[in-house]
Amino acid sequence: MNNSRVSSAGKKSLLAAIVTAALMATSAYAAVETDAATTGWATQNGGTTGGAKAAKAVEVKNISDFKKALNGTDSSPKIIKVTGPIDISGGKAYTSFDDQKARSQISIPSNTTIIGVGSNGKFTNGSLVIKGVSNVILRNLYIETPVDVAPHYESGDGWNAEWDAAVIDNSTNVWVDHVTISDGSFTDDKYTTKDGEKYVQHDGALDIKKGSDYVTISYSRFELHDKTILIGHSDSNGSQDSGKLRVTFHNNVFDRVTERTPRVRFGSIHAYNNVYLGDVKHSVYPYLYSFGLGTSGSILSESNSFTLSNLKSIDGKNPECSIVKQFNSKVFSDKGSLVNGSTTTKLDTCGLTAYKPTLPYKYSAQTMTSSLASSITSSAGYGKL
Repeated sequence: MNNSRVSSAGKKSLLAAIVTAALMATSAYAAVETDAATTGWATQNGGTTGGAKAAKAVEVKNISDFKKALNGTDSSPKIIKVTGPIDISGGKAYTSFDDQKARSQISIPSNTTIIGVGSNGKFTNGSLVIKGVSNVILRNLYIETPVDVAPHYESGDGWNAEWDAAVIDNSTNVWVDHVTISDGSFTDDKYTTKDGEKYVQHDGALDIKKGSDYVTISYSRFELHDKTILIGHSDSNGSQDSGKLRVTFHNNVFDRVTERTPRVRFGSIHAYNNVYLGDVKHSVYPYLYSFGLGTSGSILSESNSFTLSNLKSIDGKNPECSIVKQFNSKVFSDKGSLVNGSTTTKLDTCGLTAYKPTLPYKYSAQTMTSSLASSITSSAGYGKL
């Protein structure tokens, strides 16, 4: 009889412990849902809080629920928790350019936080488009780069695809955190040929363009992709872009991506404590360069780690110079970065013009070491929040 009572009491204690743990976990995750950007350009201009003021969070697990939760252009605060993988096509294959344009581009309104739960926050077969809005947060998500079903042909340039995994267009105060963008199930070695040329079906992983500003990309992972991040879409868009396109990249991983991490026109980029992994001889995604300096673009690199195999000298310069590609700008500075484990980098001796901006936000660029690089690599991307 006494043993029965002890057992019953034990069960009650166990139940209480489980309930308490669940409540604590729920409370902790609720705090994550309402987090605001804490460093980088997204902290400026009033800061980036997304849907923190929403009365409650809404859970979604399919494209129908997701669209309903977004509620069109409604800019009232909203927190959307993605609890299951979302196929943006709804399981119905795109049949043409017009069909893909109409159904695959999902617009995100102002004052919105979209956050994946655990490792369930996955998007496939479409794009998340942040256009003409402000105060948006994307966290703990996996976005597979869309496959263009009807690429267009450009004389002299071959087949070109249209759709990016994510787009920030004419928008301000955007924070992208713990997001993974990858070619995933359709890598570039699966391309076929058409009219004798490679039938390219991927565009970019992330585009930031048309006067967008105050953006931070943190603890995210970009992998298995060619033209990765484009900031500033055209040499002729200076009237809209000049003085804007200010973006911070920190604690991100760029793994087996060919180029554009990022390529920038007109914008001012601050990149610190990021990890770049590549191989010039990779069979699918051969490394070309990390930083691309386009028209009036400038980049400050601090305490990054570059582990790059088979780097070669270009035009007689140190092989490290291939990390920075000069298009129509030379404004670049680096301090404290490692290249293949060496601190004696020579990035500032590659015919570049020093860039020494005065940054308005507080940040801490940790001294780069192999241990820190490993820590960043293991903690970046979705499912790690």
